[in-house]
Amino acid sequence: MKRTFILALLGLLCSFAGQAQEAFTRGFEGKNTIFIPKGNMGIGLSGSFSRNGVGDENGYILLPNHIGDLKGGWTSYGLHPYVEYFIRDNLSVGLRFDYSSNIFSLDNARLSLSDDLGLDISGFNYLRQSYLTGAAVRYYVPFMGSRIFGWFVEGRLSGGYVQSKVYTLEDGLKHGTYQDSFRIGFGINPGVCFFVAENFNFEVQVGLVDLSFSKTSQTENQVRTSGTWRFNGSEKIDLLAIQFGAHVYFDTTGKKK
Repeated sequence: MKRTFILALLGLLCSFAGQAQEAFTRGFEGKNTIFIPKGNMGIGLSGSFSRNGVGDENGYILLPNHIGDLKGGWTSYGLHPYVEYFIRDNLSVGLRFDYSSNIFSLDNARLSLSDDLGLDISGFNYLRQSYLTGAAVRYYVPFMGSRIFGWFVEGRLSGGYVQSKVYTLEDGLKHGTYQDSFRIGFGINPGVCFFVAENFNFEVQVGLVDLSFSKTSQTENQVRTSGTWRFNGSEKIDLLAIQFGAHVYFDTTGKKK
């Protein structure tokens, strides 16, 4: 009896020792670690669009007795073509072009500070357009070994030209300020993607880190000129920078899968 108990205890201890030697893993590697193989080329297009309006024939009251008779709207959209080539499994280098436009118009607004002090604004307009081009590096990771669902991280270095103007209309004439900016920046943008066909996928991407330097020249009413420069850095999720896109991939190696 005693001998049997000792043998059972030794067996139990050996089983615990064998389990302790096993490497701890969360299972993220799955059975497949290749999401997009080396030698593939991808061509994609992403974009964003937003439209907001306020007011009608009678206008909109934001704060009773203070801000009322609001009429206007805001439109924002962007197009972003992208080409990438995979130099390694899941790792690509690419080129992209970014165009974005923001248009804001305030047809009418009434500001009442007191019974005797008020201000009416009408015909206020804002327009901003940007043209940026740059290089990007992407790394894809399959989700739990899937060849359909995955996520990626993109590092992007870009530069280009930004033009904006703020003006009012008085008797059919424009009065305002024009700005020309040259910008260079670096960003980190994570995203998720999923394949709906063998070589076609959809993706959603969001801005996370943005570091930029810009130099701006300003002209007021085509007479007065001035300038400024700005360094900007942010490290938070930018919900306004969400982009939806689609990619088509081609195997340039000629190998059969």
